Amino acid sequence: MNDVGFLGLGKMGSSILEGILTKNLYRSENIGFYAPSEKTQQKGLLFHINLHKDEYDLMDSSKIIILAIEPQKYDEVLTKVKGIDFSNKVIISLAPGKDITYLKSVFKNAYIARAMPNTPSVIGKGVTTVAFDHKEIDEVIKIFSSIGICLVVNEEDIDKSIPLQGSMPAYIFEFVKAFVDKAVEHGIDKDKAKEMALNAIIGSCELALNSDKPLDELIDSVCSPGGSTIAGLNALKEKGFEEAISSCYDACVNRSKELKKAK
Repeated sequence: MNDVGFLGLGKMGSSILEGILTKNLYRSENIGFYAPSEKTQQKGLLFHINLHKDEYDLMDSSKIIILAIEPQKYDEVLTKVKGIDFSNKVIISLAPGKDITYLKSVFKNAYIARAMPNTPSVIGKGVTTVAFDHKEIDEVIKIFSSIGICLVVNEEDIDKSIPLQGSMPAYIFEFVKAFVDKAVEHGIDKDKAKEMALNAIIGSCELALNSDKPLDELIDSVCSPGGSTIAGLNALKEKGFEEAISSCYDACVNRSKELKKAK
C-alpha cells in the first residue's frame, strides 16, 4: 500500500513529489503514480517510485491520492475507478472548478481536500490554499508545506484568494515588466533593470514579512515629503492605480466562480 499516490505527474505534480522527497516526508518505495503517457512514466521512474498499471490500481493501492490531472479529464478518469472503497482514503484535488461537493459525490466516504498551489511551488516557494470537507488533515498540510507555505481556508475563500496567490505571480510579472520597459526607454540596460526591480521586490517582501509595521507605515518609511518616491506614488494614484487593482481583483474572482459553475 502506497502512503501517497499521484494520478498525473505534470509540472505541479512533479513539484509536489520533489518537495515531499526533499523533506523526507515519505520514502520513494512508498509512493505510487500513474500517467498514460510513456514520457511521463519514464519521468516518474527516475524518482524510483512505483508505476501502477492504471487509475484503478493506483487509487486502490494508495492511502493519500493526489489528483494532479487537468480538470477536463476528471469525468473520463473517474468513470474508471468506480467500485473502489474510498473509506479512510484521502483525496486531494488540485483542479480549479471541482468543488468539495462534487468530489464527495464521486469519492464516497473519502476524506476530501481541495488545494490550490501557485507556480512558485516549482522552486519550493509556493503559497497553497487548502480547504477540507470537515476536518483538517495534518498529512495534507505537511505535503503542501514541503513546497512553500500552506494556508487552511474555508472553501468559499479558495476563489476569493486566487488574486492573492494563484494569480499573483502573473500580476507581479506584469508590474515588473511595465517598469522594465519604461527603464529601457530611459536608456537603462534591460537585464540590469529586471535584476534591480525583481530584487527590490524580493527584499521589500522579506522586509514586510519580518516587520510588525502595517503596510501604510512601511510605505511612509520610503517616502520623503516632496521627494521622488511620493511623486511617483501620486502619479500612480492619479492614473487610477487603486481602481485598476480593485477591478483586477474582482474580475479574477468572478471569472473563477464562473468557471466553477461551468464545470
